[in-house]
Amino acid sequence: MSYYVGSDIGGTFTDCVVIDERGQVAAGKAPTTPHDFSQGVLMALAEAASKLGVSVGDLLREVAFFPHGCTVATNALITRNGARVGMLTTKGFEQTLFMMRGSAYCQGLPVERWYQKSRNDRPFDLVPLELIAGVTERVDKEGREVVPLSEREVLHAAEALVEGEGIEALAIGFLWSFMNPSHEIEARALVKRRYPGLCVDISSEVAAAIGEYERFSTLAINSYLRPAVEDYVGSLEEKMRAQGLEAALLVMQASGGLRHARDAAPLAVGMLHSGPVGGLVAARMLGDLLGLRRLITGDMGGTSFDTSIIVDGELRYTRRSYHERHAVSLPMADITSIGAGGGSIAYVDEGVLKVGPRSAGMMPGPACYGRGGEEPTVTDANLVLGYLNPEYFLGGRMRLEPARARQAIEQRVAGPLGVGVEEAAAGIVSIVNAHMADAIRFFVLQRGYDPRDFDLLIFGGAGPAHGAEIGRELEVRSVLVPLCGMATVLSAFGIANSDFVRLYQTSRSLPFPPADLGELEELYREMEARALADFASDGFPAHRVSCTRSASMRYHLQLTDIDVVLPPGRLDRRVAEEICSRFDRQYAELYGESAGFKEAGRDMISQDLRAVVEMPKGRIEAWARGASTPGRALKGERVAYFGGEPLRATVFAGELMEPGDVLEGPALIESEGTTVVIPPGCRAVLDPYTNIRLEWR
Repeated sequence: MSYYVGSDIGGTFTDCVVIDERGQVAAGKAPTTPHDFSQGVLMALAEAASKLGVSVGDLLREVAFFPHGCTVATNALITRNGARVGMLTTKGFEQTLFMMRGSAYCQGLPVERWYQKSRNDRPFDLVPLELIAGVTERVDKEGREVVPLSEREVLHAAEALVEGEGIEALAIGFLWSFMNPSHEIEARALVKRRYPGLCVDISSEVAAAIGEYERFSTLAINSYLRPAVEDYVGSLEEKMRAQGLEAALLVMQASGGLRHARDAAPLAVGMLHSGPVGGLVAARMLGDLLGLRRLITGDMGGTSFDTSIIVDGELRYTRRSYHERHAVSLPMADITSIGAGGGSIAYVDEGVLKVGPRSAGMMPGPACYGRGGEEPTVTDANLVLGYLNPEYFLGGRMRLEPARARQAIEQRVAGPLGVGVEEAAAGIVSIVNAHMADAIRFFVLQRGYDPRDFDLLIFGGAGPAHGAEIGRELEVRSVLVPLCGMATVLSAFGIANSDFVRLYQTSRSLPFPPADLGELEELYREMEARALADFASDGFPAHRVSCTRSASMRYHLQLTDIDVVLPPGRLDRRVAEEICSRFDRQYAELYGESAGFKEAGRDMISQDLRAVVEMPKGRIEAWARGASTPGRALKGERVAYFGGEPLRATVFAGELMEPGDVLEGPALIESEGTTVVIPPGCRAVLDPYTNIRLEWR
């Protein structure tokens, strides 16, 4: 029997989903093991395999493919534990990374810091200035060589950086290399001949985009992360092979698709948001299944809260994002993250209660884990409020300690504020809910939409306990907790159901429509030829490759780009008119109508191609509708606090509920990896696909 596996390493837990060829799904969850991430993967895989009645070795030998999402790249960037990077650039442009842009300079700063002296603090240096060397070379904006590359200067600079400064990776970024990469390719060859073991990246292969700051920043992040990603992927593959894996190990990319592990390190920056994007893939599947065209996703794990939107069944992408206040100029799933998870630490600062962004992680974890943690967290607050069953955390495999949770909240929050423990716990939950609602509201409004026109899909181990209140704050149409027991491993489920994706980009800035559509058509055809060749090397024939053309466009002299999907077919005047119409409509939806801008004309800034090979998917099948008799799943009652008041909440076993069951709050639904909190005035309905829909009356 063939199996399809998806795994996702989070900051606190590692998830694994196994789907067999009949569509049967089994999930496993284990603590994340930062000292050796593969251990957590194997423990989660063993749990999932046991539910299918097979051993890990037997399962791995029958795996068709093993896609994997991880936080290795994200963690290396957040903890500033990347490589020591040197850089070669065009002489005279050594300070491009330090000049930055205003939008990048303040990106990610808390609002209160904008008005303090510390607002002038720079983000940490990916490449220290003393490790950047300028070399003589110049290509003009048309791609013509103006000044040849100085081989002597390249070798001299490389020697100084490698032997004098001990760099572990070298980034090579020249000014107009996206128009003509020959100098970057030549410089890399020179360095690799001298230092064959050195990681060397060139900007024209990492991010062939116009805009030297964004391109150099993306390049620098890639070089900063590459050694860590290379070591991790190599180690994981070696250990999986030792356990019996014969199929390809694949890595989830921020583009929303899979890539062979052997190709992952050269584009290490593409692994940022590797895990969370799996949740978006699964959310799109559910949205299509349920006919929900506008979804807000909220993934609340132990460390962070990730949110995005799906509109008309499509994931949103951005070509410019910021990570630790450094720009990345690559098409990536449009996701924003804040430090709001079950492990987010609550504290009192000058008499004010605050929550996050610091997290207790898995070790030592929340105080209630009993592993040495002394600071109160959101999980501790949920336990004190009666939302969590201390005997049934992780399906009973881990026991929580309420006394430690109460002690931590009393000492660190309730005592300093002069309030009761339950009131302090309610304050912690209220603040973290407000943080998540604000993050969603800002994200959705900034993209030109109204949260009230969306349904909220809430998942992750901690998310379902907070979904109802977040939904009420946002006034969404409904809140959906997916696939009952699958909510806690939804990102891994999405990774298991992902396709192979490769992205290609050129940057030819030109008025649109151009005088010669043939040249533009040729650019896209060249990218399509590259895609077919690359997928052929992966073993996929041309008939399995599907290509979608898109472009970044703006009105003349504006600075804001909009991505437009191009109609299929050869570029001609009719297609060009349709592209203009699509751009005008999208611009009007975001910013309003303006005839004056249209009169100025349109520019196409870059050209993009998304090449996809579809892979088999797990089946999500409807159950027979029940008779709405949830008594079969009744576990009992316990006291839980809502609005500061202790109430008797009815407790149900999620695994025993059936489609058609209707629950009225206050109630709690306990599943193996999460708890759904149904406040008073809220109703929960289990749909035919075992999703729990929360609606306020």
